[in-house]
Amino acid sequence: MSKTDGSIVNNKSCSCQFCDEPICPDPTDERYICKCDKNLKIHLVDCVGLYCPVPVMTAKEEIDRLEKGNMMELIADDPASAEDIPRWAKRAGHKLLATRKLENDYHFLIQKDTEEAS
Repeated sequence: MSKTDGSIVNNKSCSCQFCDEPICPDPTDERYICKCDKNLKIHLVDCVGLYCPVPVMTAKEEIDRLEKGNMMELIADDPASAEDIPRWAKRAGHKLLATRKLENDYHFLIQKDTEEAS
């Protein structure tokens, strides 16, 4: 996926949440589908109401379920997650693609590294 300014994917308007437009839930599982790239699926992990260290532990459990290169969006409202999740992603070898704070929730878009993460 090629993003230049955060809103263009393959010369089309992107409909991903991190591009400020709604994305479609996939009725077959707990993922989102980008309207511009049907092969792009983002695994949703809801940690709202959970506090340290649970969001980090949940992030590890959920990303371990994904194939290498796939993406996960983790949503948390614990203020500590603003530092904990990016730190965990870097330490575990995953790529933090985007972070955003929407009202009281923190949204983290993380790509499972193509190398073995620890």
